[in-house]
Amino acid sequence: MKTLTSFADLMEAQLLRSRLESSGIPAFVCDENMSSLAAYAMGGVRVEVADEDFDRATQMLAEETGAKPAA
Repeated sequence: MKTLTSFADLMEAQLLRSRLESSGIPAFVCDENMSSLAAYAMGGVRVEVADEDFDRATQMLAEETGAKPAA
């Protein structure tokens, strides 16, 4: 598993997980049972995907945000 991104807000992480899964990319929200403050202090609520899905998920995230994927 690789961390795709992290959010300060659990809802944002869950929305991304939902969008990834609707595109056929299984995703996992780490730390979703922690309080928002504790998760933020530890780097945020992480969204992870399998190693083999990471490139596809990164591309999808870049297309959504308008950011260029990392080289």
